[in-house]
Amino acid sequence: MRYGQFCPIAKAAEILAERWMPLVIHELLAGSTHFSDIHRGVPLMSPTLLSHRLKELEQAGLVQSQPLGGSAGNGG
Repeated sequence: MRYGQFCPIAKAAEILAERWMPLVIHELLAGSTHFSDIHRGVPLMSPTLLSHRLKELEQAGLVQSQPLGGSAGNGG
């Protein structure tokens, strides 16, 4: 549900009140930093939905995704 208001509480509710989102936030606050860690903490959530929720958090500026440090760009 989108409230379309400028109130900070309404804006936060639009993001954080989505289904599964509190559990994803809990996993992040508990120290999970990788997709597999978060999914392990919320095993009944589908990987597709978890990916969608993480993208929503990223679009809201609450988290940042970073590549896993593969061979590209490491000078080596």
